[in-house]
Amino acid sequence: MDRRAFLRTSIAASGLVVGAPLLSACGSSSSAAAPSSSAGGATAMAYQLSWIKNFQFAGEYIADDKGYYRDAGLAVDLLAGGPNVATDAVAESGKALVTQSSPDFTANAVAAGADLKIIGASYQKSPFSIISMADPITSPADLAGKKIGIQAVNQVAWDAFLKLSGIDAGTFTQVPVQHDLTPLVSGEVDGFWGYSNDDAVQLREKGNDITVMLLADHGYLLPTGTYTVRTAALADPTTRAQIVAFMKADVKGWTDAIADPALGAKLAVETYGKDNGLDLGGQTASCKASNDLMVTPDTTANGLFTMTPALISESIATLAAGGITASEDLFDMSVLAEVHAA
Repeated sequence: MDRRAFLRTSIAASGLVVGAPLLSACGSSSSAAAPSSSAGGATAMAYQLSWIKNFQFAGEYIADDKGYYRDAGLAVDLLAGGPNVATDAVAESGKALVTQSSPDFTANAVAAGADLKIIGASYQKSPFSIISMADPITSPADLAGKKIGIQAVNQVAWDAFLKLSGIDAGTFTQVPVQHDLTPLVSGEVDGFWGYSNDDAVQLREKGNDITVMLLADHGYLLPTGTYTVRTAALADPTTRAQIVAFMKADVKGWTDAIADPALGAKLAVETYGKDNGLDLGGQTASCKASNDLMVTPDTTANGLFTMTPALISESIATLAAGGITASEDLFDMSVLAEVHAA
């Protein structure tokens, strides 16, 4: 089951309106209060995922399956997310020691009183894209005269992108769409807001010839899949040590996932997300596409998940273009500095 099918099923079943971008959808059906000792003497902790268990968490599956968490002295409960889960609220409540979110959600949570820090980013680039077919859109200038399908949930990010790229919204026609790609395939729209490692993959898997314009290549500089923790957890020596141990194991898991996309996809399909109707070919292709978002010259130089001062500054500017206020204090790379120094 792909993202669009899952959203359609969830909405039909619950009557809810989906309001979160990729890797920042909300929710948790489990709780894990203060870390405790589990069988074998490992410390029990929870990591709240931002979406259902699919390719997006391949590194975590490998870290669990290969025993990297266990070797770090942890018994990690990977809590599935979904369209009803507010991951930053889970972090603030302490139900999970570490959660995955996005800077826009975390910045808004902090503005509302939450005491949270972003300690790293799995996706150094946002997967947000404009996908086109018959009349390729390769740059913002190509939007002129086109019909562009945008979901309501992505309007703030889209407006920020237009502002950052200097595009007048009056030069193209915006068409309201849902998460179903039919308007693009049928030619009702010329471009469609989607995800480079999900929607684009699904279209190509079905034999469609598409062009993908990654917004990150044209001014929208906001990483996602960010690791979020409570400030108090960083300040406490015991929980900080657990966070460091978790991040060390996660780096190992994701290093393996990047090197072998098929392994993470297989674990997603056959084990961790086996009840989610995942397709092995599509999940493998999505894992491969995700590598382009995770591995950059900066991560090669500084280590996976590390956000450089430049990326943090760019993230703050991108948030500001969307009307979201954030400061450098939202980000704390000290855990990853310790992880990669070791």
